[in-house]
This record gives sequence, structure tokens and C-alpha cells, in this order.
Amino acid sequence: MELSNDLFFAAVEQQLQMGFKVTMTVKGVSMLPTLHDGEVLTISPLHDEPKVGEILLFRYDDTCRFHRLVALLPDGRYKLQGDNVLTPEVVDRQALMARLYSVGQAPDETLASSSTFRRRSRRGVAHRRAKCFAHWLLSSRGRSKLRPWYFLLLAILMWAPLNGMGVPLDNYVFGLRLDHLLHASIYLLCPFFLTGIKGVRPWLVWLLALCIGLLTESVQYLLPYRGFDVNDLIANAMGVTLGWLAALLAKMRR
Repeated sequence: MELSNDLFFAAVEQQLQMGFKVTMTVKGVSMLPTLHDGEVLTISPLHDEPKVGEILLFRYDDTCRFHRLVALLPDGRYKLQGDNVLTPEVVDRQALMARLYSVGQAPDETLASSSTFRRRSRRGVAHRRAKCFAHWLLSSRGRSKLRPWYFLLLAILMWAPLNGMGVPLDNYVFGLRLDHLLHASIYLLCPFFLTGIKGVRPWLVWLLALCIGLLTESVQYLLPYRGFDVNDLIANAMGVTLGWLAALLAKMRR
């Protein structure tokens, strides 16, 4: 007989309250890459306070979830989040049910306290942080925060006396000059940081980024330690166009 989700977790909670460990199977991908769908787990009752980094079973919005404790909040509540999700959950102490005891079954059982699982767990934490950072970076808030820093770096790279610093910009990589690759790669991000400005349409983003490339290269003509180069200008335009097309494709996919 197959139990409903509510009945199953009611039975699990009853076993935990009696002090028994419970074996269950992971369903879902919210804890990738730490825990995989179909993996067998053993959980144990919470006899003491959980620590940040532990993986806990808890009740949330009439469901039971199995996520990592990422913070103890000042108001006494607990912040949990899956290693493969962007949104955290905040719950009271009463919502916590159990902690992860081990992964797998004997003789291949791995204790959650073992160094092997801790290494696996660190990869999961790094995955979550990278995913959250990428989401923040792609958000309008992330772009607005980094926009002035990007254009400051652009001005430094375009107008600083790099030739006087002994930087070998005339080397070739894959048959292309290093300075041309540098120009294209820098301007690849220009449309990204211009996207999201209120009132600026997609076609205007491309045009504005081209104008910025033309402006920075034209100013080099006035600097005694730099020079105007049509090839650099073409590289700027190629970087802008590729970045603009990539931004359009990303928007279409979303």
C-alpha cells in the first residue's frame, strides 16, 4: 500500500518522536549536487540545537522539505535553503523535525559527519552561492550596482598608458592580436550593463554601446601615450554586437 505524503511524514514524525532513526528516499533536485533524486538517506531526531551547514527535515507551508540550514536569525528563527534553489525558507524551532544522519545504505553508507560527506557538502554550498550570485548579477539590481564599476574599469583600460607598462599587446592568440581580443571581450559586457536602464529600448542599447566604443577610441587620439586604431574600433563594435545578441537571446529564453 502506498501512503499519501501527509500520512508518510506523519509516520516519520511519530518515529522520530520515539527516538528512532528513519530511512527515506530523496525526491526532487532542490539539493543538487549534494543529494540526488532517488538517493537513500537516514535521518535522526534533533536532540540538540542544529548547526549552520547541517541538512534538516522541516515543515514549511503544509509540506515537508529537506534543505540546508544557512543562518540563525537574530529573532530566533532558522533560515534554510536548498543547494539548487534561489529562495530560502524561514521557520521557527517547532518546524524542525530531524537532521541528516547518513547517505546511502550499508555497506556503502556515508555518515553526514564524515570528512567525505563534508567535502561533498562544501561543493553543494559553493554551487548554491555561485547560483545565487549569478542570479543577482543578472538581475536589474545587480547590474545597477556593478554598472559604475564596469564603466570605470572600461575607462582605465582604454585610456591608461598600458604601452608604457610593458604589457605585450601585439602578441597573437588563435591568429588574432591580443589587444583586439581584449577590446572585443571588454565591450562584450557593455550591452549587458546598459540593458535595464529605464526608457532605453533594445536597439538603442546596441547603438549606445557602439557610441561608447567610438568615444573611448576617439579619445585615445588626443592622448600622447595612446593612439587611434581602426582595427581596435572594429573589435569594439564586434564585442558590442556579440554581447547585444547574447543579451537578446537570454531575454528570449527567459
